[in-house]
Amino acid sequence: MAAIEGELGRALHQLGKTRQELGELKQQLADLLEFFSAMRGAFKVLNWLGKLARPMAAIVALGVALAAAWNAARGGIYPK
Repeated sequence: MAAIEGELGRALHQLGKTRQELGELKQQLADLLEFFSAMRGAFKVLNWLGKLARPMAAIVALGVALAAAWNAARGGIYPK
């Protein structure tokens, strides 16, 4: 009977350790899911910035072209 009780005690101890490890694993998985949802939000923001980059680059290029045309019209193309 004592051997059976000893085996039962060891089994219950092992069950407790397994429950603790599963709790830790569950917490790690929750942290990982939180990280991935945050990264999904970050990629949405980066996508919006990427969509804004093309029109902004066109506006900057237009400004540079107008400045170059103004300088060429004002002072000529060749240096004096």
